Amino acid sequence: MTIKQLTVLTGNSVSHLSNVMSFLSGGSVNIRAHCLVDNGDGYCKLRMVVSEPDKAVGILQANKYTAVVNDVVLVETDDKPGGLSRLLKLLEKDDIQIEFSYTAASESPGIAMMVFRFSDNSKAIKILEKNGLKLIKSNA
Repeated sequence: MTIKQLTVLTGNSVSHLSNVMSFLSGGSVNIRAHCLVDNGDGYCKLRMVVSEPDKAVGILQANKYTAVVNDVVLVETDDKPGGLSRLLKLLEKDDIQIEFSYTAASESPGIAMMVFRFSDNSKAIKILEKNGLKLIKSNA
């Protein structure tokens, strides 16, 4: 029950990021979540969950960008103090590492969306589902 995430290496200027976003929006690809992290060398890793990952990869490649596709877990949690903490407590005893996480857009009031890449996505998914958390099944 994972979804696809794209990682793109881009320059860390506003114009570089604007170009990537313009290419995707021009192709009618909706960006549902993103995280931009500076590498400290003038470049950034741009991680994105988009509406149409395959289409987005094609658009990026046509514009001379390389996109790496990874599986991530998109999970809903309560958008209130302690929501994320409760989610993490469920995973504590199972030796699951978090490689990265960031927030995503949510259309539902009171619901926070979190993107995770776990050391063992399948194991994390089983635990989260067993405890009643809702996982998003598609990039759409």
